[in-house]
Amino acid sequence: MLFSGVYNYSTDALLWDDFLAGNQAAYACMYERYAKVLYNYGYKIAQNRQLTEDCLQDLFLSILETRNRLGRTDSIKFYLMRSLRRELVRRLQAESRFDADPDTIEFRVEFHYEPTWLDAQVSADQSAALLRELNHLPPRQKEALFLKYFDNLTYEEIAGVMGIEQSSAYKVIYKAIAALQKRVDTGVLLLLLMVQDY
Repeated sequence: MLFSGVYNYSTDALLWDDFLAGNQAAYACMYERYAKVLYNYGYKIAQNRQLTEDCLQDLFLSILETRNRLGRTDSIKFYLMRSLRRELVRRLQAESRFDADPDTIEFRVEFHYEPTWLDAQVSADQSAALLRELNHLPPRQKEALFLKYFDNLTYEEIAGVMGIEQSSAYKVIYKAIAALQKRVDTGVLLLLLMVQDY
């Protein structure tokens, strides 16, 4: 928490520029702001805590060591998520956890959140049912939904992270929502789509 106050109101572009200029406070703030989000996303891909932690640590070390060669970005979260996903996929492929097609990732959704207003709106049974149905979706649909509604990425960013066309990102999310609408209470689904930062 030491550095966060300095950058409370800065844009990602400013924070990134300060980091590229060698500002250690900016680097620390970036880690503080995004490490947890990145870990939660990476763990859903790897389903292995040590591998996720290793890749996350390597990612932050790599950007520090190569910052002189990095370009500008307006979305640090998007940039880091795309990089983390690429590294996790590479390592999982090396371990033969799945074949050469990243679509075979078994993206696993779990709810990890502090008690919020959602608890007063959705029963434990409804939450369990929603989670079960989410995890019955194909991996690509689960990942795209997660990136859109839990991490608030744009369709363009989702396409970039997942390595697909933007039009495909729209289609994947539409199909996922349509599938959930058939199996989940509409009110519960609407609440899910309003929830942020799990």
